[in-house]
Amino acid sequence: MPQASGSVSRAISELLLSKPMILTALELGVVNYSALARLLKEEVEERIGREVSDTSVKMAIIRFRDRLVESLTGSRREVLDVIARSSLSLIDDIGLATIRASDPLSLMSKIAEVVPRARFLQLTQGIYTFTVVADVETLERIIEATEKTLVEVVYKDQAAIVVVSPREIITTPGVIAYLTTLLAFNGINLTQIISAHTDTIFILRRDDAIRAYRVLCGAINTARGTSKT
Repeated sequence: MPQASGSVSRAISELLLSKPMILTALELGVVNYSALARLLKEEVEERIGREVSDTSVKMAIIRFRDRLVESLTGSRREVLDVIARSSLSLIDDIGLATIRASDPLSLMSKIAEVVPRARFLQLTQGIYTFTVVADVETLERIIEATEKTLVEVVYKDQAAIVVVSPREIITTPGVIAYLTTLLAFNGINLTQIISAHTDTIFILRRDDAIRAYRVLCGAINTARGTSKT
C-alpha cells in the first residue's frame, strides 16, 4: 500500500532487506547501481506514493550499501570465527517420519522402548506432530509400533551431517544462514534442520550427502584460512 509520505532511503532499505541475493551482490561490490536503481524505481514510487528520479534511488542504494558493509564487517568476522572452530561428522542410512501427536505420552513410551538400541535418534515436537529422525532400523520399529493412520509422511534414504560448533554459535546471528545459503547455491535441499545446543544437524538425501559434506568442509577450511590472516 502506498505511503502518503516517506523517504526514498527508507523505501530502499525495506526493499533491499527483502532481497537477499541483491544484498550479497551489494556486499561483494558487484552491483551496477544505475541498473539496480532503474529496477527498483517503480517499487520505490509505489511505497512512498510519489515519483522519484533515478539519481535519488541510486544515491539511496549507495548509502544503503555503505551502511550494510559497515554493519556486516564485524558480524561476518564473528560468523567466520564460529565456522572456523566447527567440525563435521556424517551419519549415513537414516530416515525421517512425521507422526500426528494424538497421544504424545503413548508415542514417547514407544520411542523410549527402542532408545537403548538406537544408533541415531532425534525427536522434535511441533504443535500437532512429532518428527522422528533415526537410523533406519530404529525408525522402522517406531513406525511398526505406531498406528498407521497417524503416520503423516516417511522419508527414507536420508543422511545426517552434524556440525559441532563452539558455544558462541548460540549468540552469533547468521551462522546457520551462511551455511544453508552455501548448500542452496549448490542445489542441495535440506529435509530437516535440527538444533541441539551447539550441534546443528542437517538431514538430507543420501545422494546429496557427500557433496554437502564437501561444501561444508570447504566453508570451514576457508573460514580457518581467513581467521589466520
